[in-house]
This record gives sequence, C-alpha cells and structure tokens, in this order.
Amino acid sequence: MTIGDSSAWDDFITQGGVGTVIGLVLESWALIAPPEPDELEEDTSIRLYAAMLKKRDRQAHRFLIRYEDVEIDVDLAKETGRKDIVFFPGHDGDLYFCLEAKRLNARVKGVMKSLADEYVKEGMRRFVDGKYGRHVHHGGMLGYVLDGDVPRAMRNVLSNIRTHHAALGMDPPGEWTESRVRQGDDQSRESEHQREHSDQRFLLHHQFVSARTPATPAITVLKSAPKRPAGRKRDSREEGNQ
Repeated sequence: MTIGDSSAWDDFITQGGVGTVIGLVLESWALIAPPEPDELEEDTSIRLYAAMLKKRDRQAHRFLIRYEDVEIDVDLAKETGRKDIVFFPGHDGDLYFCLEAKRLNARVKGVMKSLADEYVKEGMRRFVDGKYGRHVHHGGMLGYVLDGDVPRAMRNVLSNIRTHHAALGMDPPGEWTESRVRQGDDQSRESEHQREHSDQRFLLHHQFVSARTPATPAITVLKSAPKRPAGRKRDSREEGNQ
C-alpha cells in the first residue's frame, strides 16, 4: 500500500509528540473517577477519552483524537480491529499513534486476576503482527491497574513478555527498559520489537496508571526522537503471578 506524506508524523515524533500524548493521558486520568475493580476497559477508556477531549489545548496538542478507530485492510476490504485511542497528527489515516488499553489486577466474575497475558497477547501482539501501527514505528500500551498495585502488575507483564519474547519479535530473554520520553517515571517503560513486515525496529511505549492513586504527569519530556539504544539495560528479574 502506498501512503502519503509522512512529514506531519515525523514532526510529531521529533518534537516530543509521544511524551505530549502520555502527559495528556495522565493529566486526564487524574480528573476522572477511579475505575472499580471489575470495570471493563471499554468503560474506563470512554471516560478517559472524554476527559482528554475536555482537557486538550488545541494550541499545545495539535492532533486529532479518536476513540475505537476502526482498522481496515483496504486490500482485503476487511476490518482487522478497533484501536482503543488514536492520535492523528496529520490527514493521512495510516500515520497515527495508537494507545491500546488493557486492565490489570482486575476482578473478573468475583475472582482477582492479573490479566497480564491479555496485555501481551491481545495488546502488544497486535502491534507486532502489524494489525495496528503497520506504517509507523511507535505505538503505546496503557495498563489500567485496578487494584492500585502497579509494581506487581508490571512484574507480571514483564514475566509474560519474557515467556513470549520470540512471538513479540524481541531479543532473548525479552526485556524492557526505562522510558526515554518519560524520564524518571517508574510507571513507564519501552520495548523494542522486530516486525516481519519492516526492517526498522518498532518501539512500544508502556504506561501504567493506578486506579487508587492520582497520576503525577510532571515529568521531563524529550523534544527529539529517541535514538535506537546500542544495547539493552536488563531489569532485575522478579517473579510475579501469571
């Protein structure tokens, strides 16, 4: 498929667009009522999306925001998925920053579950397989930690990433690193993936938010595109419930 001019997307990335998006998400998160332990991610995402539209400064946030944007394979004339929250910096529908939301440490039919496997298999895999963000090199995952235990949720997600690192196009053993667009935020991470349809590595930005404590968006945002790291910084291995 031929895509249009990518200059708007390139400018969006190099001028700190990813960090700006995540900052808006966290500021808006602090304005909504905390989700209940069994709240579905669709309900949480709708409330967050509405808060972002109200919060967005059209001068500072020069992008279009859409909720549940439909992804279409035009060659097959077939729907391939619905992206949770999408940010369009220009007029080309193929060039966007997608934020896929998943709940973690949630109550499901009265039982508390980590849901880290769904975060990986039904969230991260959609970017790696090219269902989302096929023509771009950045995407985002947003984890709603419904019991407020963000460190535990992150340990469980990392454990699942390590288990499925090959399917995720990651070098063994499957690690993520400190975020370069949210420096100093211990609830942010990033991971690199090699996708079959692209020679360039895909950078996935992970942001976790707690349903029990307010967000703290005052973090330095990089104003230039992060360079590909020469090596990976290994996180200390910690076991979490699957």
